[in-house]
Amino acid sequence: MEDGGIEGSGTVDAGREAERRAHPRVGTRFGVHCRRMGRSGIDRDVEVVDLSMGGMRIMGTGELRTGDVVELTISEAGPTLTLTGLVVGNSEVAAGPCSHIAFTRLAPTTLEHIGQLVDRGG
Repeated sequence: MEDGGIEGSGTVDAGREAERRAHPRVGTRFGVHCRRMGRSGIDRDVEVVDLSMGGMRIMGTGELRTGDVVELTISEAGPTLTLTGLVVGNSEVAAGPCSHIAFTRLAPTTLEHIGQLVDRGG
């Protein structure tokens, strides 16, 4: 459970992975709505399994591909946030497929709300 607290996901040494990240991530579990932009096929609720100021990892998105742009709507604790992200990678863990999302074009107030989610561990 060295990779964001998900059993079976530790294919990369946790120390090396932490070194390459610009923002520390926290393991968490909450739902978001994910919609792939520009292409059809994904418009559903998924689960966030880790979160940082720079992005998130979500489960339940086996159809997303690296390079896809997604709109993520978070209604967790506070005002509803709508974020845009870029799929930067995918992985398979024991619990299923995950997509790694890097946030793009975030307003300062949105960053503040994400910071609050990170600080409280999701």
